[in-house]
Amino acid sequence: MLSLVADWKASGLTQKAFSTLHGIKVATLGYWVARSKELDGNHFIPITSGSARSFEPIEIIYPTGVRLRVEANLALIAQLIRL
Repeated sequence: MLSLVADWKASGLTQKAFSTLHGIKVATLGYWVARSKELDGNHFIPITSGSARSFEPIEIIYPTGVRLRVEANLALIAQLIRL
């Protein structure tokens, strides 16, 4: 969803033209654009190696609603965020 919204913004096309080109409904793209505005901004909290103890899990919540709970391993967390 978010990658298509970014593609639409970069395309310079109208929502209607972009939707037609990608085979999605205009209303769907419009909904995604509205949702992406709600998700804009910095919702991440910076983590340093001293801020989390190894026994405390960290929960990562993706925009799709998927939740991952992992141990406080910064290398693993960095990989999961890039997914």
